[in-house]
Amino acid sequence: MEDRNEGASAPPPREAPEKVEKAKAFCGELFRRLGAEVTVEVKETPEAIGVSLTPGPANAVELSSALVEAAQYLVNRVVNPRSEGRKWVNLDVGGFREEGDPAVKAMAERLAESAKRMGKVIAIAPISARERRQIHLAMVGVEGVATRSEGEGIFRQLLIVPAKRS
Repeated sequence: MEDRNEGASAPPPREAPEKVEKAKAFCGELFRRLGAEVTVEVKETPEAIGVSLTPGPANAVELSSALVEAAQYLVNRVVNPRSEGRKWVNLDVGGFREEGDPAVKAMAERLAESAKRMGKVIAIAPISARERRQIHLAMVGVEGVATRSEGEGIFRQLLIVPAKRS
C-alpha cells in the first residue's frame, strides 16, 4: 500500500469499468476453481472497487478471513498490475461494508493523537493489509499527521508520522 497522505501516487481513476469487470471475472473464476458456490457482486466508488462474496446454500468452502485476504491480494495484483491508475479492490463476505471497523478507526485516532503529542514516528507492528488501509483512510484529513507503509510482505509496517513543528 502506498502512502495515502503524501501524494506519492496519482489518485485512483473516478471510474474504471475495465477494472471493475476484471475484478468480478477474476473473483468469480477463482472461487469457482476453489469449488466455492458464491455470488460475486461489484460496486464501484470514486475511491475503490468493492466486491461482495455471498455464499450459496450448497457452498462447501469456508470463506475464512485468511482466504478472503489472500483473494483480495491476488485480485489487486491482477486488476492493478502497475502503480499508475491503481484502484484498490476490497473483498467482503455477505454484503458491502460501508465503513471500516469502528475499533480500527478508534485505534487510528488514538495513534494520531499519540504521534502528535510525542512528536515521534509511531511504527505499528505488522497487521493485515485491510487494517493498514483502514488506518490510512481514517487518517486522511487528520491535521498534524501523515501515514506511510514500509517493508514487504508480512513485514510491512504502518508508520504514523507527525508533522514537523514550526
